[in-house]
Amino acid sequence: MAGVTSDMAGVQSIRRAASVLRALAQRSQSGARMVDITRETGLIHATAHRILQGLIAEGLASQNPGTRRYHLGPYVYELGLLAEPRLALSGLAEQSVDLLAERTGDTAFAAVRAGADALCIRRKAGSFPIQAFTIDVGVRIPLGVGCGGLAMLSALPEEEANSIMAANAPRLASITALEPQALARLVGEARARGYAVNASRAPGVAAVGVAVRGPDGALAGSLSVAAIESRLSPERIEQVARLLRAEARRIEKAHQPARKPEAGEDLSSPPVAGS
Repeated sequence: MAGVTSDMAGVQSIRRAASVLRALAQRSQSGARMVDITRETGLIHATAHRILQGLIAEGLASQNPGTRRYHLGPYVYELGLLAEPRLALSGLAEQSVDLLAERTGDTAFAAVRAGADALCIRRKAGSFPIQAFTIDVGVRIPLGVGCGGLAMLSALPEEEANSIMAANAPRLASITALEPQALARLVGEARARGYAVNASRAPGVAAVGVAVRGPDGALAGSLSVAAIESRLSPERIEQVARLLRAEARRIEKAHQPARKPEAGEDLSSPPVAGS
C-alpha cells in the first residue's frame, strides 16, 4: 500500500505543477501574480510558492524581480521546439494565414488546441486600413472565446464540448459577456453550418473560423479571419468560409503521413504514363 500511496502523491504533484504552468501560460505576456495562480489552481499560497520555486530551479518558470510577477521559463521554449516537428501545425499554418490575410485583406489567425484552451500561434494583418487584432500570438484563451475557439468546440464530440464549456464557465464569465446558453447555441449553429461565425470578444468586430484536424483525425487547431463588422456581410462570410475550408484541407492533407509502398511497389519514381 505504501507504494500505491507514493504513486498517487507523485501523480498529484505532477498535476499541481501542470496547473501552475497553465496559470502562467494564461498570462504569458503580463505575468502572473501569486494571487492569480492560487485563484486559478485552487492551491494554497505555501503550496503554490513551493511549486513555483521548483519550476524556477528547473527553468520551467521565472520571476521578474521588478514586478514580482511569474512567467514561463526558457526551458518551456526549448520543449516547444522539440515538440514542434511532431505537431507541425505552426509551420503548416504559416502559409495559410499569410494567404488568408492577402486574399481577404483582413486579419487572419491560426490557433492550436491546448487542452480546454486555444493558443494563438500565428497572426497576419491584411491590407485593409482598419484591422481587427482580437488576440496576440502566444496568448491562451478558453475554448469558446473567439471564433477559432468556437470552431474548435464545434468540431469536438458533443459530450466532450459540453464538459469543456462547463469547466471553462468560471473563466468565461470573467472575460466575456457571452452566457453559457448562448455559447452552446453558437456551438450548435457552427456544427450545422460547418464553420463558426462572429464569436469575437471585441465590439464591432466579426469573425469566421474553421477547425483543423491532425493526421489522426483528432482536433488540432483552427484558422480564422476577423474584420470590422461592416466588412462581413452574409455573402462575404460564405466567401471567407470557403477560403478557410480550403486552407484547412490543405493543412490536413500536408499533415497526412506518406503512404507506405505496397509489396513490390516503388514510390521513388513517378508512374509511367499510360500504365
